[in-house]
Amino acid sequence: MSIAGAKVFFIVNGYAVQLLLPRIFGEAKEFGLYSATMSGVAILTNVLIVATIQSVSKFVSEDEARAAVTLRQGLRIQALVGGTLALGLFLFAPVIARLLLDAQLTRLVRVASVVVFAYALYAAVVGSLNGKHLFGQQARLDVTFSTLRTVGILGGAALGLGAIGAVAGFATAAATILSISLIWVGFGTRGTHGEKIRRRRWLGFMAPIWTYQICLNGILMIDLQVLKRSATELALASAATSQAAVDLANQYVGYYRAAQTFAFVPYQLIISLTFVVFPMISKATSIGNAEGTRSTIQHAMRLSLLLLLVVAAPTSGAAHGVMQLAYPAEYLAGAPALSILVFGVAAFSLFAVAATAISGAGKPTAAAIIAGVSLLVVVIANRVLVMRAGLGEQMLEAAATGTAIGMVVALVLSASVIYKSFGVFIPVATWIRAALAAAAGYAAASALPHDSPVMALVALAVGFTSSVLVLIVTRELTHDDWHALRRVVRRD
Repeated sequence: MSIAGAKVFFIVNGYAVQLLLPRIFGEAKEFGLYSATMSGVAILTNVLIVATIQSVSKFVSEDEARAAVTLRQGLRIQALVGGTLALGLFLFAPVIARLLLDAQLTRLVRVASVVVFAYALYAAVVGSLNGKHLFGQQARLDVTFSTLRTVGILGGAALGLGAIGAVAGFATAAATILSISLIWVGFGTRGTHGEKIRRRRWLGFMAPIWTYQICLNGILMIDLQVLKRSATELALASAATSQAAVDLANQYVGYYRAAQTFAFVPYQLIISLTFVVFPMISKATSIGNAEGTRSTIQHAMRLSLLLLLVVAAPTSGAAHGVMQLAYPAEYLAGAPALSILVFGVAAFSLFAVAATAISGAGKPTAAAIIAGVSLLVVVIANRVLVMRAGLGEQMLEAAATGTAIGMVVALVLSASVIYKSFGVFIPVATWIRAALAAAAGYAAASALPHDSPVMALVALAVGFTSSVLVLIVTRELTHDDWHALRRVVRRD
């Protein structure tokens, strides 16, 4: 419950930053510049957090008597890994800036490299607390960091320094929480050779997690970088000056990032299910319970599909109103992209559950390969579609379409692996009923006027209710499903 509370607090703070920054900046181009910088860095930091916490937690939990030794070893390894990545970002920042055709990125990326180094070490401390089941301390640290991060980013932007102020505020918060965590928890202790985990085993455990998480986060976030590069090229081709082209591209990136904020909601809702699915399938497969494995996978996938579509469909139908809930009028340019992208994220969320099932069944390499292929599709589809769409708001729809294509590919490939391995997936009848429910939710939300925040909420509520009613009338949603949903919500 402590960790769940901290996670909810983190998500709320994250949305607060994304919703308030555009108003503090005043110009979409500054929000776009900040988003282009931090979305790229977030791919690395998210991987560091997940891989490091899981690794340190695993080795600490194996023998808590040597927890302090394992923490010291984890900090040393993460200082090497995080230091290498941070130094690489700092040194190659000009190369990244040239790749994205924006010289302003050089100093922003260099400041953001502090975040990467701080995250690497902070994750080792959190992993140690997790491995010792000190969930209360872990939650307090995470809540403190969420608060510092929000205050730092918004405070830095409020100083009138633009994107660089927000990034510097983020870096300051990351360095501060690292200092607090090390003072509070400590640096661990030196151990003998026999007490230490072999480095080969440590890195061998982390490598597949790194591979999968890089691809997973890349699928979610790489489209911003592709859009920024492509939009700048298109603006330059239209005879715009260099700075005007960069500013225009950043403006469109800002609109697209605003659309992502709401499009990612289904993923945030369903991600908790992966923490339930993984241990259940791992246990079922380890004891040879094939029927239990198949049942768990099918129920998890089916329940996820229903939950995702009843949220995604109304959001898509009332996309213009949804954007007005938090953003200034100019950001409505991203509404058509939201209408498409939210369904892509729904497919991606199903893939995340499927990939968790595949990994839980002892096939993490298959999940990583699927994620890698899908990432490649996202990059290629985005580049081709955006360049074909040309400069204008239509390229935001093109970017959303390209990302959605890659996400659907991930779902199809993972479904194929699950069906071949276990002989089950989501029943065809469920797909049909879920599609009918989604159509009803979309139509209801779209038909209602949603040109104000209040009416947007009404449209969402009516659309959601319409979808659920269709599922009940068609008897797709049963009494047992309500019990299952409540269990997931309680666990989250």
